[in-house]
Amino acid sequence: MKVIQRWAAALLLLAASFSVWSPPAEAATAPASTKVLEEVRKIVRQYYVEPVSDQVLKASTPQDIVKQLDPYSAYMTKEEYEEFLKWIDMESVGIGVMIEEDENGVHIMSVLDNGPAARAGLQPGDVIQAVDGQPVTNETMEKVLSLIAGEEGTTVAVTVWRPSTEETVSVTIKQEKIDWPNVEFKRLAGNIGYIQLYSFDETAPAEIERAIRSLSGVKGWIFDLRDNPGGYVETAQQIAGFFPNVKQAFQLRDRSNHPEVYAAVKQPVQMAGPIRLLVNASSASASEMLAAAVKEQKAAVLYGQRTFGKGSMQEMFELSDGSMLKLTVAHFFSPKGTPIHHVGVKPDVPTVVGKELYAAHRDLLIGQLKGYQSLGKLRNAPVDKTFVVRFSRPLANTAVSGVKLYQLGGREAAVTAQIRRGTELLIKPAAKLAKGQSYLLVIPPVLKSKDGVAMKKGAYMEIQTAASTK
Repeated sequence: MKVIQRWAAALLLLAASFSVWSPPAEAATAPASTKVLEEVRKIVRQYYVEPVSDQVLKASTPQDIVKQLDPYSAYMTKEEYEEFLKWIDMESVGIGVMIEEDENGVHIMSVLDNGPAARAGLQPGDVIQAVDGQPVTNETMEKVLSLIAGEEGTTVAVTVWRPSTEETVSVTIKQEKIDWPNVEFKRLAGNIGYIQLYSFDETAPAEIERAIRSLSGVKGWIFDLRDNPGGYVETAQQIAGFFPNVKQAFQLRDRSNHPEVYAAVKQPVQMAGPIRLLVNASSASASEMLAAAVKEQKAAVLYGQRTFGKGSMQEMFELSDGSMLKLTVAHFFSPKGTPIHHVGVKPDVPTVVGKELYAAHRDLLIGQLKGYQSLGKLRNAPVDKTFVVRFSRPLANTAVSGVKLYQLGGREAAVTAQIRRGTELLIKPAAKLAKGQSYLLVIPPVLKSKDGVAMKKGAYMEIQTAASTK
């Protein structure tokens, strides 16, 4: 999970449907430890997704029973649960970065605008190698999170490797309350709407509705579920309703194995036009539920890598002594019954890790260029390059308009275009292009030759800038 301030809660909320179980009155006279053990046995026997043997239920502690179930079931004592809740209360305190594991440390994927990390100079692409002098190269994500998420007002020393400049940078950052939005959206080059959802919490449907309304008039959509660990089942049903033609959200099977199909909740606004859905190996649970539904009902094309494969749903049961049992009570499938658990959802268009957005944006843009001719691909282009397109006939145009340069996954880059030597079209970006990025150069059919022959087709060229100027 890459969103630090949501991480603790995400573990608890993975495709979770919460309920509180009240212990039976007849157990009230039993000693506390025995009473809780019997409560756990009764709940597991009645609600666990699969029948459990008497041998498992004879275990002498709740921990020993749960240990023999699936990895998503857990038991927390009252003290452990209280500590966990304290951790959740602290989840909004941090340095304001999104991270993912990296072979050299921890990769910073995004930095909150005007957050503590941004003010200290950290940048997307930096790799955290040490925290307070402690190397994190071979540490688990849990360990790294515990090091960089502390109490408000405390400081943490972070050492990063910056690949773009090949230098090591050390900064001291004060930890603050972080208000990172659960939904981010923007208008990409070529008038493509982009929405990223970080978790399926209760606020997500209203935030997505606001995003769709704010991006009205776009020619296509990219809906990003990469690294999304899931959330509430009910939220997944609601979000499915933003996709046109999605009538069913998922299929659920409890220990009876009887399939029950749940409907999508139609929303007051929907995404119109072609939709691309981004997933990766960290898209889990409710993310997979949504991905399977839209793929099966052909409401979106999936880009990325096969998803995590967590097709199980948990419920929370509060016990008589204040301890908590999180128990897997059902498995979910696509609406037509395609398995997700231990399988994941396979994308329609597999991509290299980290290139999902570029691939989806490229395909949406090229989809707008019906009848245009491809001029091929230009690789390792200098960031300050002027592009030259040569024509076989002298051109009559004195001014050229409508030429576009789109950064894939980003905004439009400003360019000027002019005729040189009669047969050459010069296209010059107003500023240097970004290193190691992909662009699409689009030339509309606006040119005419001096003898009056109009350009029959528009043209486009795919451009990859050099990753280094060395």
